Amino acid sequence: MRYRPPRLIEPLVARPRIARRMAEAVGKVTLIVGPPGSGKTSALASHYTDLAAAGRTVRWLTLSDEDNDPAVLRRHLDHAFRGGGAETRDEAEGLSDPPEDMIGFIDGLEKIDAAASALIGAFVLQLPPSSSFHITTHRMRGPMFHDAWLRGVVELIGPDELRMSDDEAAALLGDAWSPWDRQRINEVIDGWAAGLRFVARAPAGAARLLDGAAEQAFPVEMANYLDDVVCGRMDPAFLAALMEVSVLDRFTPEALAAMPGRPCDWAQIDDHIRDGSFIRYADDQRCWAAFHPVFGRHLRQRLRRFDPDRFDALNRFAASWFEANGFGAEAIRHAVTVSDSAFAARVIENAGAIHVDLCDGPDVGLGERVPAARAGELPLLFLGQIYLAIRRGRSVEARAALDEAERLTHGFTLLDGAADPESIRGFAQLIDMVLDASEDRPITEQRLAELERAMEAHRGTRPILASGVACMLALAYLELSRYAEAATVCGIGLRSLQDVKDSRVSVFLRIHQADIAVARDTVDKAVLYIEDAQRIARIGSGGDNYEVVATRILRAGLHYENNELDAALALLEPSLRQLGSINAWVRLCASGFGTAAAIAGIRQGIAAAEEQLRAGEALARERNLPRLLQLMAIARLRELTRAGEWRAAMEHVESPGFAELLATDSLSHAVLGVQVPAMLEVARLMIELGRPHDAQAWLDRINKPFLGEADSRFRFTFRIMAMRAAYGMRRYNAAVDHMQAAVELASHGGLVRRALNNRQHLTEVFDWSIRNGRHLPARIGAYVEDVLRGADGTESGATLQQSSPRRGVEQAPNNFTLSPRETEIIALVAEGYITKEIAVRLGISEGTVKTHRKKIHEKLGVASRSQAIARARDLLII
Repeated sequence: MRYRPPRLIEPLVARPRIARRMAEAVGKVTLIVGPPGSGKTSALASHYTDLAAAGRTVRWLTLSDEDNDPAVLRRHLDHAFRGGGAETRDEAEGLSDPPEDMIGFIDGLEKIDAAASALIGAFVLQLPPSSSFHITTHRMRGPMFHDAWLRGVVELIGPDELRMSDDEAAALLGDAWSPWDRQRINEVIDGWAAGLRFVARAPAGAARLLDGAAEQAFPVEMANYLDDVVCGRMDPAFLAALMEVSVLDRFTPEALAAMPGRPCDWAQIDDHIRDGSFIRYADDQRCWAAFHPVFGRHLRQRLRRFDPDRFDALNRFAASWFEANGFGAEAIRHAVTVSDSAFAARVIENAGAIHVDLCDGPDVGLGERVPAARAGELPLLFLGQIYLAIRRGRSVEARAALDEAERLTHGFTLLDGAADPESIRGFAQLIDMVLDASEDRPITEQRLAELERAMEAHRGTRPILASGVACMLALAYLELSRYAEAATVCGIGLRSLQDVKDSRVSVFLRIHQADIAVARDTVDKAVLYIEDAQRIARIGSGGDNYEVVATRILRAGLHYENNELDAALALLEPSLRQLGSINAWVRLCASGFGTAAAIAGIRQGIAAAEEQLRAGEALARERNLPRLLQLMAIARLRELTRAGEWRAAMEHVESPGFAELLATDSLSHAVLGVQVPAMLEVARLMIELGRPHDAQAWLDRINKPFLGEADSRFRFTFRIMAMRAAYGMRRYNAAVDHMQAAVELASHGGLVRRALNNRQHLTEVFDWSIRNGRHLPARIGAYVEDVLRGADGTESGATLQQSSPRRGVEQAPNNFTLSPRETEIIALVAEGYITKEIAVRLGISEGTVKTHRKKIHEKLGVASRSQAIARARDLLII
């Protein structure tokens, strides 16, 4: 085993980034540097196997403790890399130079001392230009390797590159989890290869890792590995010290020196970091050190088991130290674990409570709720706990507590301590606004004016409050279909947060921007906004987090619009189960249950759709949301019509509640936002019943000024219904005009699913126009051929491909119009740039580049880089 890679039974996960780095290092020494279990040996073994299969000359050496003897090490190096006769070489002769045209692999440089490491350095750095060496170690050690690195002879693949990407983690974890959960697990494990392997082997235990509410225990096998392989090699006294320091999670020399009992000094920490284990510097100035999240959690769990009193005392110290030094989020994270609830409450209040919560801090829940009678004493904590109750779907309880506190404090004017009265009243007003939205109270001009005044009052002085109010004002404008004003307000809110990175408030501003984009711009643009919201929502969150669930549901809606039904269901199924335990505004609930019902109706029929609709109605009744009941009624009519249940559909239209909705003559945008889709579905039913004149009568009743400002999906549906009604009445030219408008809307907005749902009718009218000599823009014909005729609308995956019998070539499945960013990226790909270079050039992450490239392939209906370039050139994109 010393002279060949270790035997592996588990399949290796491809690491193309690392393999490419090693393949490009001809004539160089590559050091693969990372902590235990980071996949160094596996990467080496995989590359060795690939090269051997290609007929290259490869040699392997695994180091061990006995290689600290120079004579033994020379013998092993000669035997591994020079071959026969080396065992009898005179030691005085020294080592021969490495041979030509050979790739050498040395595993485990960290197992030998500095002198032996220098001997290996002297050997490998004499390599000829045609050869290369790849060596694993915990850190780059000794002046010889550092000097060679400065000369460009040594390449370094460090811990950051060894972290598994989400795609690599998904390949290792397999199909036991949803794509979302795989991504979340990879974040918790921080891309640590061994940890992901343990998770893959113990899915039941690993499921606890998805709960972000507490530091759940690791799978037993992972804990045993950390104890035996990492902790077991440490000096017991230093291990005990690290267990205590791990309570801080991240720390400075000052924090370490202030710890009660001072478990160790900074020099010991620095030595441990240099050894390349599971602690690293967290900033370029090397002022902060941080534990690897897996190792830190493991040490904290050990300390909690071995000495719970010491664990509690150190958390108390940490809460006080972080509060005193202005790190509110960390102060709260430690305070909520302390057994002394009075101490914890005071720390959380002083740290900012709801202000930190809305920024980037944890939930401010304590085992003991602050009663309304103490709202004047601990106002920020009280309001933070009210907000937490709202986030967890307990709006009735939150409203009662807030009303009582306002009565006892005379509108939060009777306050103790040094709290800023304006901030306190501002946060109380914001909570009241959130409750109004949760209860779906009517939006009046007075309420809009109140929101606008509050936002202006806090701009420039209280950014979190200003952006929080902007969220609520943008939501109000969205409910009124006033998208331009909503977009302006979102911009104000985000600019207020320019000095606050990745706050909870920014999640909702991004959500609103996504809603605006899908309504007035494109699905692709909405995807960019919602994916950024998802990224922020996942930071420090569990799978049932309010923001996480909300972004999942809305992302699922965008998957549906792109005809990616499997991806939509993967997000909807767990999220809809959690809606009962989180706050959810009407638009969110309607989107989730409505999309789930549509997918169920498409795939399984009316019974499955009804199950989803009844779940939505149950939530509406539980939370007294009559508008949600109306939206579920509209979705039910849509599904009854889809299923051909004509009698039931007509009875539904004539039911008192639905008939009342249709009959109202209100000009309120909030009412029209429900009435217009109801009328569109009645028109659809009339068309299916062969009554185009009745359908046209319903379409004529629709408020046209509202429709002109409405969501593009409403306008698309109107055009489809108007087209079908006109065609049914033999008004063919009018039908063609509506067809053209519908295709323009679908093409621009990326409404793939909606276009495919109406493919038969669109192509029928299109064909009539061709037969009768109607001249249409080329883009209309291209969309009909490439999207409507070129995709199998019964498919539900991310890509839908089918060769067109008219053209005989593979067609792009979705809207092949790329976004500006996607166009920029495919142009750079065509110029030969790789993912990493594109990320640097555009100032975005490699993961974002990969997401765009995947989307480009899906839109263009291709499977490879070369096909994407060729297709983009065919379509004159580049």
